[in-house]
Amino acid sequence: MKTLTASILFLASMVAAGAQAPAPAPYKLVEKLDRTLDQIVAQDAVLEKVAPGTGVFEGPTWIPGRPGYLIFTDVASDVIYKLGPDGTVSIAVDNIHTDPDRGLLRDTGVNGMLKLSGPDGTAVDRQGRITYCEFSGGRVVRVEKDGTRTVLADRFEGHRLNNPNDLVYKSDGSLYFTDWGADTTRPDDDPAKSVPHRGVYRVKDGKLELMSKEFSPNGIAFSPDEKYLYITQAMRKLVRFDVRPDGTLANGHIFFDLDIDKRFGSPDGLKTDKDGNVYSTGPGGIWIISPSGKHLGTLLAPMQRFVNFTFGGDDGKSLYIAAPEALYRVALKSSRVRR
Repeated sequence: MKTLTASILFLASMVAAGAQAPAPAPYKLVEKLDRTLDQIVAQDAVLEKVAPGTGVFEGPTWIPGRPGYLIFTDVASDVIYKLGPDGTVSIAVDNIHTDPDRGLLRDTGVNGMLKLSGPDGTAVDRQGRITYCEFSGGRVVRVEKDGTRTVLADRFEGHRLNNPNDLVYKSDGSLYFTDWGADTTRPDDDPAKSVPHRGVYRVKDGKLELMSKEFSPNGIAFSPDEKYLYITQAMRKLVRFDVRPDGTLANGHIFFDLDIDKRFGSPDGLKTDKDGNVYSTGPGGIWIISPSGKHLGTLLAPMQRFVNFTFGGDDGKSLYIAAPEALYRVALKSSRVRR
């Protein structure tokens, strides 16, 4: 009893003296698990906010030029933004959503309930043309130099695509993309039925081909030598395919299981760097994994999660990260882009 009374008196004296509770530990971006990570990002790297978010930021892509610039999407606001060299944000492409009856209502965890009805992933082809996934409209669209839009894919075997999510160009000019949704509720003879399975697709020479329907794909990226294609998969998995000489896919298998970590966050955006390391959003932030499947470390999200990201900057030494609450930038130690 004397000990308890003394403790109470001590706490009371601290309050009276204006003592404060210990300050929370400062936010640290880099969670290092392997010394190889030191070659990629400094331990004291800082996460810089370059644009505040009011919707659902997604699909960042660096557009090379003199100077280059970044584009990124807002799925809820139906727009693709441009981040200029001077840091100003402007509209690059708008009025994207084509079907008012489609769109998923999602709680972003930051900005409340928002309808995801606009553009998602983006890419740029060898001619510098922006290509984007119209998420709820079920289309993959290329923006021509004169501003007109060409639909590259919207139907497969007579059925409308569901939710094209992310995309990547191969060096031969062919386009690979993921269709995240599957229409399993409507009967086959319903003219409104969309494709009944999820899939990875290729558009080559104007022809749409199904590459795989084995998984629930989201993000997508080639290895730097294009011998492998990676996708992020539902249930916190990363999948790797072998890429045959003709560009078709084989031997799809689980490359890495992120479910070993129970923090908040799931695989979404996906990239590879010049050394073949695989970057994926996941529990806690962005995971960096070696080509052999070793977890090198994680870039930790300051709030709930990161969504998607890309390498950028005219020197390739910046990582731009989209999150529900903001667009961020991190300085890297060296270029991660294969020139």
